[in-house]
Amino acid sequence: MLRLKERGIRFIRLNTEDFGRAFQIDISFNGSPECRLAFEDGQVLESEEISGVYFRQPRAPAVPNATADSDRLFVQREIKETLRGLWRLIDTRKWLNHPRNLWLASNKLEQLAIAGRLGFRIPETCVSMSAARVSAFYDEHGGRIICKAVKNGFSHEGDTVTLAMTRRVERAFIDNFDSYATVPMIYQREIIKAYDVRVTLIGDQLFPVAIHSQEREDTEVDWRLWDVSAFDLKHEQIELPQEVAAYCRAIAKHFNLGFAAIDLVRGTDGLFYFLEVNPNGQWAWIEQKTGYQIRDAIIDRLTMRSAAYA
Repeated sequence: MLRLKERGIRFIRLNTEDFGRAFQIDISFNGSPECRLAFEDGQVLESEEISGVYFRQPRAPAVPNATADSDRLFVQREIKETLRGLWRLIDTRKWLNHPRNLWLASNKLEQLAIAGRLGFRIPETCVSMSAARVSAFYDEHGGRIICKAVKNGFSHEGDTVTLAMTRRVERAFIDNFDSYATVPMIYQREIIKAYDVRVTLIGDQLFPVAIHSQEREDTEVDWRLWDVSAFDLKHEQIELPQEVAAYCRAIAKHFNLGFAAIDLVRGTDGLFYFLEVNPNGQWAWIEQKTGYQIRDAIIDRLTMRSAAYA
């Protein structure tokens, strides 16, 4: 938001949890739909004034305190559906990523299938909760496999958030499989890394970064441990091989994404391997640590009215 102010660009931050208090929605249908947002500070925004939309981290709308307990789920559902309707009525070309595309792009298993089809190298993978299948996969790869969540490793309980990191699978895990593996998990051959790679894509622009996770033993498997620890990891701008850059653009195009955070690994064999795409991933720390002008690229993208892909 600071950069938008610095560039003199008008914007409105819409906190979905404040619906009904800080802003109201009016939608009318007289031939074509007309949408109007009215804010408590007197601002009014007509749908035709919207030039770009960034759907970041919406929260569940608050239910009015006076709502009877028996009606709370009904009220929250109706508010959510009204908001979803508003998103769908805004021209899809104006979104950095339309919410529908965010949802469609978020399944890791489909991502792996599409990535392989487009030309990316992907680690040999097994998704299962079968002790026999995972044990066989472990043996096939000489005990060098990792495991991670199918969706994500975040668990929320009240205000507390825990993260299940990607881990190496040890023999003890296999021997006591039924005590640990109560849900399907993604198992992959462990790629011996030179470094991790985060590629931030905005339109056709790529901002690839090497994350030197192998400089510390505790980040060898999952560099995200750095994000919740006191130590630092070296980040540096890199150039991708032309074919890898083309694959990154291709997978974003497949899912109709104007923004994507793509996780790759460069192996000690010199090859790049695809891990996953986060269609709504974080990026601010990349700009801070590398000097890439990601904020400006996003703003430029949002102020364009043309479609991402004709």
